[in-house]
Amino acid sequence: DSAPLKGGRGSATMVQKCKLCSRENSIDILSQTIKPYNAEDSEKFKTIVEFECRGLEPVDFQPQ
Repeated sequence: DSAPLKGGRGSATMVQKCKLCSRENSIDILSQTIKPYNAEDSEKFKTIVEFECRGLEPVDFQPQ
């Protein structure tokens, strides 16, 4: 799903407004970077997705 950004600047996967400064922050999943994690990849580090973060920093990710 996508949510529109304020001011018509496009859209992002997650848009959140700061309660302190009222700034709009966003995270967008770059769909062309999504890769499967298979049994052959077990116990190896592998990039499975990339995010474009503006004002937010993910600290936890649960791929479900």
